[in-house]
Amino acid sequence: MCQSQNISDAFPFIKRILSSAFRTDVIWFSYPYENIRRIDWGFRDMVWENVDFSHPSITSGISSQKLKMYIIRSSLDFYNIIAFVSTGEHPDFISVGPVRDKNSYSPDTRQLQKNHVMRDIRQDTLRHFYQMLPLVNISDLVSTFHQLLQEYLPAYREIRPEYLNFSAEKHTFVPDREKIQAFSYEIAERLQNLVDTFLETLSTGDTALVYQHKKALLDYFRPMVEDSLGTARGYLTFLNALCCGKLLKTQVHPYHTLKLFSSWYNRISELQSPEQAWMLPYEMARKYCLLAKNHNLSEYSYLTRSIINYVSLHLSEELTLSVISGRLDKNPSYVSGHFQKEMGESLTEYIHKERIRASLRLFNTTDCSVAEAANSVGIHDLGYFTRLFKKHVNCTPSQYKKMLK
Repeated sequence: MCQSQNISDAFPFIKRILSSAFRTDVIWFSYPYENIRRIDWGFRDMVWENVDFSHPSITSGISSQKLKMYIIRSSLDFYNIIAFVSTGEHPDFISVGPVRDKNSYSPDTRQLQKNHVMRDIRQDTLRHFYQMLPLVNISDLVSTFHQLLQEYLPAYREIRPEYLNFSAEKHTFVPDREKIQAFSYEIAERLQNLVDTFLETLSTGDTALVYQHKKALLDYFRPMVEDSLGTARGYLTFLNALCCGKLLKTQVHPYHTLKLFSSWYNRISELQSPEQAWMLPYEMARKYCLLAKNHNLSEYSYLTRSIINYVSLHLSEELTLSVISGRLDKNPSYVSGHFQKEMGESLTEYIHKERIRASLRLFNTTDCSVAEAANSVGIHDLGYFTRLFKKHVNCTPSQYKKMLK
């Protein structure tokens, strides 16, 4: 077993790399191979009676006393990669998967039912299983796994992965209600973890991390978005509600969150075809992520958060130290000193910056005139607005609008 010593130490690292890059399960098995059914989340054990996870091609590889790596395509149209990391009568091995090949068509669950005589299993149980499978480029996954093995098991430099295709095999489904129910719970739990992880990263505003978990969630819902207009609207409404609900529990002001929710609600209602819906989940997640990033005030004191929120919600109105202090029922000198100390700039400077930022958003997203933008952000002297804009943007509002054309 000495061959597997280094690889066992490195396994947590290998698992972390493959799980992060491909969102797949990576499991180490040692004799007596307990919980072997985790290889495919218990799917084959559910649909076949007394399923044998050892195939003659694999067992012959074990008896040869050589390290082996297999790419296994199941007759149920998903893949596992098995790599033996020690030799002997009962070798250790690493299982990667199950996964779907992104270059293949989505499995036809009705045809699978017919081929394997699965009369008593629900269509939605099959569909949810295949939608939960990570969608990967098999070649990339195999190559990455193989490279990692070579780093810790030099013998793998001379080993080429062997492809085992069992897609033509057919079996008869033997119903077992307990197994079907357990499997359904497994899929539901995996989906819940997927959603929870996505929402947790969304609230951080970490765009790169959000994209990683967003892709995993969208891979699951993709067939639904492409199915029909009604299904696409339903999924997008669900995603919009999830994102809104999560941000309402953070330090982002509810006004901004509900405003974004309302905006997306209107866009979803105006969809005319499923094709229009495909890219919207990506844009939606990005917008909510930016909102969390730009408006998360958790690092500030309660007073500073109150000042920032008041300014944000009343940009078009009169904003002076005396007005804000009066609204917060605080001494003006105390408010001014507290804000300056925590933010590193005066309240007046902050208000100016926020008004110019708001005018930039208007110019970038609407065809409003310079005067209309100035009035919208609470500056009614056009000359003063122009000077302030040039101070912060290094050009006049008119020049900026010309650059956008």
